[in-house]
Amino acid sequence: MMTLQEEKIQAPVFFKEYIKGRFILNIGEYNHPLILSATQVLAYQDRIDDIQSIKKSHLDIILAANPEIILIGTGEKQLLPPIEIINQIAKEGKSVDFMASDTACKTYNLLVNENRNVSCIII
Repeated sequence: MMTLQEEKIQAPVFFKEYIKGRFILNIGEYNHPLILSATQVLAYQDRIDDIQSIKKSHLDIILAANPEIILIGTGEKQLLPPIEIINQIAKEGKSVDFMASDTACKTYNLLVNENRNVSCIII
């Protein structure tokens, strides 16, 4: 378990705690992977079980928010996705970072607190 809120975060949505597969945000608790923009939890249809199950439809949701930075939390360990995912994001000219989910939660909080336009998928 890792409690994430150590400083006052002035953002509409942020992580308060991350426990493997469980996300406690300031706006609620979730027991499934999340797709977030800087301002809201984004709805999606296709199930995400792991980095390999991220689809174009998930990326389209993130890209519609027009973020300057995209974070993908890959679970307990940092993993690289299929090359198609990297290519789709690169084609859009967006910056993307793949990292362990706990690190992605902390990085998301840091960026939204700096008023950066960030979106993420957290597994």
